[in-house]
Amino acid sequence: MNHKQLAQSIMEFVGGNDNINTAIHCSTRLRLTLKNSDLAKTDEIKSLDGVIGAVNSGGQYQIIIGNDVGYVYNELAKMVDTQPSGEVQEKQKADYSPKGLFNTFASVIAGIFQPIIPAIAASGMLKALLLLATVTGLMSKESQTYTVLSVMSDAAFYFLPILLAYSSANRFKTNPFVAVLFGGIMLHPNMIGLLGGEDPVSFIGIPVASVQYATSVVPIILTVWFMSYIEKFADKISPGPVKIFLKPLIVILIVAPVALIVLGPLGMYLGTGMSNLIYWIQDKIGWLTVVIMAILMPLIVMFGMHKVFYPIIFAALASPGYETLVLVAMLASNMAQGAGALAVSFKTKDTKFKQVALSAGISGVFGITEPALYGVHLRLKKTLIACMIGAGVAGLFAGIVNLKAYAAVGPGIASMPMFISEDNMNIVYAIITMLISAIIAFIAVYVIGFEDVVPETSSSTTKVEGKPKVQTSTGIKSKKIVFAPLEGKVLPLREVKDEAFSQEAMGQGMAIQPSVGKVFAPFDGTVETVFRTKHSIGLRSVEGVEILIHVGLDTVKLKGQHFDVKVNEGEQISHGQLLIEFDLEAIQAAGYDTTTPVIVTNSSDYLEVLGNESAATTGPGKPLITVL
Repeated sequence: MNHKQLAQSIMEFVGGNDNINTAIHCSTRLRLTLKNSDLAKTDEIKSLDGVIGAVNSGGQYQIIIGNDVGYVYNELAKMVDTQPSGEVQEKQKADYSPKGLFNTFASVIAGIFQPIIPAIAASGMLKALLLLATVTGLMSKESQTYTVLSVMSDAAFYFLPILLAYSSANRFKTNPFVAVLFGGIMLHPNMIGLLGGEDPVSFIGIPVASVQYATSVVPIILTVWFMSYIEKFADKISPGPVKIFLKPLIVILIVAPVALIVLGPLGMYLGTGMSNLIYWIQDKIGWLTVVIMAILMPLIVMFGMHKVFYPIIFAALASPGYETLVLVAMLASNMAQGAGALAVSFKTKDTKFKQVALSAGISGVFGITEPALYGVHLRLKKTLIACMIGAGVAGLFAGIVNLKAYAAVGPGIASMPMFISEDNMNIVYAIITMLISAIIAFIAVYVIGFEDVVPETSSSTTKVEGKPKVQTSTGIKSKKIVFAPLEGKVLPLREVKDEAFSQEAMGQGMAIQPSVGKVFAPFDGTVETVFRTKHSIGLRSVEGVEILIHVGLDTVKLKGQHFDVKVNEGEQISHGQLLIEFDLEAIQAAGYDTTTPVIVTNSSDYLEVLGNESAATTGPGKPLITVL
């Protein structure tokens, strides 16, 4: 994978630098906040080599890449200016519908918590390992070494308001250092002593609630959100010569009292209320909550909504010190998806897919499920049901024994210490949950089965249920001809004025400058994809050659105008059949380049893809690309 090239292609397909507000990443996904998500070319992004999937969810445009996401992000970060001077042509409209409000909330939560996850995860694991060392007798609680390590493991949780202050300030676009100051005010030893004393506390005669803010979550988020508005007000009323100190002074004098008197106590009540609600649901439904959560977890992860549960997880870890629902359900789900992908790797007969499933399965059992979910289970569908069965049964056991998680980290084989506690049976229950999930999911994949992917290593065909299917054979693929789908002037792909095509990010091929607004089938095969904007169509020949015909450059912005598609997805096509009609003159008059790339999207499956560059012009029935 060329990380720089992939980052460049992603940048272009999401609408360029001017369309990106923020860019972060988690363990498998690029998470972009776009000014106008309608400008993102999702279908083109999904087709990029190295991209597993893309989804616009929770107010973020999420591009699933897998284990290489960090490298791609590093390349993207070099190109992204999150405070561009220009404006995009179209601005995203506020969506006040229930779905829009929820997506906004989810985006805020993910943007605040994602950056601090490494610190929290490391601290949680250190706590678990420290407990393991004392339980096994390797270390004494009275030793100074234990005390130092204990402080190291507690620091991220104790000073959580400071960590959240910084990330919240970045999310709400306000001064992060002034925001951190409010976290410091809440955690100052004198303030802790004052609020924790027996005597009532007041500020200018107004009572201040006795609240302890160490390990708290919601109070500082509300405070920084309020600060973002006060800072704008202070900026307007502060004269230029004294703004450097007057502006932050006004912010501190207004925000700090409001935080201590109103927002802090309100945030504590909200945080406690969320935890109490979860415990109330579990108390009423019992173990069934874990079962439901474990079964639905793949769907929650698919839309990137698992980040919404961070406040609940952190609140539970703060008090009572463990979490019994979300992380436990994730353990059952992660192991099921990993084991299910491993079962697919054993069962599939396609060599390439076997490698994909094996890699995804290993990642899954170590707690990273996106490669298994997007690369295997959503593709096969039936295996996703098998994984849900395994996760549900494991969730049933975990719910009955009340399994507890003690660290906010992705559950998997490597992170099993997160279940270590003074109750030795808790880690035993976690191991049993893991085994139940993996074994049942593995068996369920074999019992339920799946429609295997078609091996792309043959040159002969047959008919199955009326559809061409590629048959397995050995040896090098025979020569295959892709005929020209349009009439016009031939261009090498490198001359196309679009880097995604000219640099062959999507595959090798040729391009045609059309003289007639008609696209014909270049071979016998199947319509794999008809893009909703009608400007592009994906085809698969009976020999397994996959073709993308992209009429014009940036014509996705026409949203289907001037295009008339004559076929549907899944339809069988014959060489020479009319696929698309388009108004060539109208598209050119609208200012669009009508150069049409014809890409072999599975170029990596072949020894060589040769374009007929010697021809000046071409047309339907004339060879355009030879695949070896």
